[in-house]
Parts: sequence; C-alpha cells; structure tokens
Amino acid sequence: MRIGVIHHFHEVDHPVSPATLQGINAAIATFRDLGAEIREVQLSPLADWVACGTLISIVERATAYDEWARTRLGDFGERVRSRLMLGALVSGVDYVQAVRMRRELRNELRAAMADLDVVLTAAAPGEAPKIDEIPKWDVLQKPGFTMPFNAAGYPAMSICSGFGAGGLPIALQLVGKPFQEATVLRIADAFEKATPFRSSRPALV
Repeated sequence: MRIGVIHHFHEVDHPVSPATLQGINAAIATFRDLGAEIREVQLSPLADWVACGTLISIVERATAYDEWARTRLGDFGERVRSRLMLGALVSGVDYVQAVRMRRELRNELRAAMADLDVVLTAAAPGEAPKIDEIPKWDVLQKPGFTMPFNAAGYPAMSICSGFGAGGLPIALQLVGKPFQEATVLRIADAFEKATPFRSSRPALV
C-alpha cells in the first residue's frame, strides 16, 4: 500500500498535542513495518479547506431545517438554534464561491492521491474532550481535521493511535479515494491488528 502523509495539516496548520503527534509518528512506523510505502503530501492550508467546508455545511444545514426553523425553532437546543440562524445569514454569492472553491480543492486532492491508496493525518488535535468542555462555537474556533474530507466527499475513518495524558483516546485519520471504502477499512484493520489499542477498554465506574 502507498500511504501519503499530510504532515503540514497536523504539524504546521493546526499543531496537535505531543501525544497525538507521537501516535501519528508511531503509526507511520508501524505502517512501514507492515510493508507500506510512505510519501509526503502537500495540499492547500487546512484553514482553506475548513473555511470552504464550514460555510457550505452551515448553509446546507440551515436549508435542510428551514421549515422547522420557522415553525418549531423552540424545539431545538440553543447550540443548534444558533448554528441554524448563522447559516441563514450567509449570502448566495458566498455560498456559490465556496462551492467553486470546493471543486478546486477536490481536484487538488484527486491529483495528490493519483498514485496513492490513502492519505493520513490527525483526526483530532488531542485526546477526546469532556462533553461539558466543548464550547458553543467550537467549529469556528479551530480548524477541524475531518472537514477537508467531508467537503471533498472522500471516504475517511478515525482509528485510535494511543491515549493522551488523561487516558482518553487520541486518533489518526485514514482517507481513501472515492468509492474505495474497502481499502480504508483494510488498512485500518491491519493497523489495529498490529497495535494494542483496539483491545484497551476504559474502567467504567
């Protein structure tokens, strides 16, 4: 398998925690030991992908719930209400420009993956957060690593690559070409069988 690593996403554009970076580097070493060929991949900055994908996402979410937002807005929680209202404020010009940008970015990703099976980067900047520590506008505060591939429409999955200082999971992300979900699953399965993380379970009190 040929695996491309988008180092600049998680090392420069949005630096991840030391544990997350260590997990990614160890995973790359594991894939090499399993016989994979590792290559460097350079794409547009993560912020460009996230700006494009987030704008499209909030507009299409507002569109999908337009009728309920007008007739049942009180049935939504504050977090969802705010995001629906935000999407309704985006102009048609901005939405069309974001769709055009998505097409350009998708073409860039397709070219970068022409001779690769998957690409790899972080799935999250650190270990899983506690539910009451997630801010209301978390999607706008820091760029998310999953948004580029949501925007591009490429199959992706997160797999545990270790644990942070608090004992909660850290993760990397594997991204395949369109309609190549089986390849992503096969590579993830090989990684999980070669590492001990899958068998670890938290102590529930």
